[in-house]
Amino acid sequence: MLNNASGGNRLKGKLPKNTKIAHRTGTSFTNNSGMTGAINDMGIIELPNKKKLIICVLVNDTYESFKNSEEIIADIAKVTYEHYTLK
Repeated sequence: MLNNASGGNRLKGKLPKNTKIAHRTGTSFTNNSGMTGAINDMGIIELPNKKKLIICVLVNDTYESFKNSEEIIADIAKVTYEHYTLK
């Protein structure tokens, strides 16, 4: 999962480039009315102090664009990462 090529704009999208992250993405269908059932990413982020942060972000039943949904996931990962590293 460290070499996962998918989901580059999700959990790792706004983290520092050298951050190690093992993650797995998931995406469901978008129905005829434009609702996407799920755009997800879960993983283990290695912090600079070598501790591990387990995170799972699930965006479900959304009318947001795919791009915006991925940005929501990236923003949550960034804020969480900063909470544990900017003390």
